[in-house]
Order: sequence, then C-alpha cells, then structure tokens
Amino acid sequence: MQDITLRSSWMMMSFLLLYPDEQWQERADDMFVNWCELLQDENDDQAVKLQEYASDCITEFVGMDSEVITGNYVKTFDFNKKANLYLTYGQLGEERERGPALLKLKQIYEEEGMILASEELPDYLPLVLEYVAVAEENNGVALLLSFRKALEGVRDALTAAGSPYRLVLMGILMLLDQSSVKEGSFHFEASVGYSGTGGGTGTTGCGPMWAAAGYGGGSPFAHQGVNQVERGQSE
Repeated sequence: MQDITLRSSWMMMSFLLLYPDEQWQERADDMFVNWCELLQDENDDQAVKLQEYASDCITEFVGMDSEVITGNYVKTFDFNKKANLYLTYGQLGEERERGPALLKLKQIYEEEGMILASEELPDYLPLVLEYVAVAEENNGVALLLSFRKALEGVRDALTAAGSPYRLVLMGILMLLDQSSVKEGSFHFEASVGYSGTGGGTGTTGCGPMWAAAGYGGGSPFAHQGVNQVERGQSE
C-alpha cells in the first residue's frame, strides 16, 4: 500500500472511532468517499479488506436516528470498561503506572513536533491513530504495536457486544499484522526514554484527506506540517 494511502487509512480508522456528533455525521460520507478514491489506486487484498471493514461499519448505522447513533457510541465506549478507548487503561488497568505512561506518550508526541490541542488524554485511541498517521517512518506503528494487548481486548469486547465498531478494530489489527514492523521492536515503558524506529523530527502530512475535512472537527495535534498541508490544499 502506498504511503499516502496507508497514512490516510490510519486517519480513517481514527475518524470512525470519534464521537459521532452532528459535525461527524455530516462529514462521514464525504470522508469515506475520498478515502475510497485513494484505495482505488491500490491493487492488493489488504486495501479491499480494509475498505470492507469500514464500509460494513458505516452500513450498520444507515437508517439510524442521529441520537441513536450517539447514544450507541456512549453505551459502547463509556459504559463498558472492556471497550475503553484509553489504551493505557486496557494495558495497565487502574495501576499507578498510568500517570507516568500518559506523560511519556505526551513526550513521544512532542519529540516529533506534535503538541496536543485537545483535552483528550494522550492514550485516547483515535488520537494515537492520528499520531500513527503522521509519525516519522514507522515510529507510530511500533508504538501502537506495543499496545496490542489493549487493542485485542477492545476488539474482543466489541465483538462480544455485536458492535459495528468491532470492524474498525479488526481493520486496525489487520494493518498492524501486515506492517513491516515486528512486534516487540518498541516496548512502551513510562520510566524509560523513548526510542523509536526512525530518526528525525521533520514534519509529515498524511495526504489530502487530512486537509479536506480535518477528521472530525480538527486534529487534536497542533502540528506545523499539517497546517502547511492545509494551506497548500486551499490555495
């Protein structure tokens, strides 16, 4: 899969897991169509399967009232601990290590010039997926792989509940399984310094989809490179 398509795919997975407010619902169709256009340039089974996961997830919401969609999201993620989208919780539970882990994640983002512009905690899965989409080389994928236990836990909980969001987690895990990054190449520990798989702190956009819609009300990152992409697309 081409780099621009892969990065946009991480962003699409992030978008699908955001709270589906009115703005999200207005943008969902266009976001999906734009992403599918990128996938058309790919000629592999991974792209086809990923599109199926996303399409099937969205299809399950067709015909639902707006309030039903948002209510379903709250019921799924806010009232089911096993489907918690905060990765350090799924990985560490309520242990005291969560605090240092959150600080370490923030440090990892800042080392690549990404400053949080959101009140969300840095382990919020949609936010982590945005980082994966713009991180240097394979740093983001390696970080996400270190949370595989939490991701699989969320997938299993969503599958047991019959939630459409299970398909998004399946897509995320498929992308990880088929990446060139090996599990264990990065071990996330809050007490040690970050050592990613690549170097540099240059800026990286993630293609036209980021600029097109901002992925659900704007990126939680204040990132110079992304801002430049947005300006370039609008001029």
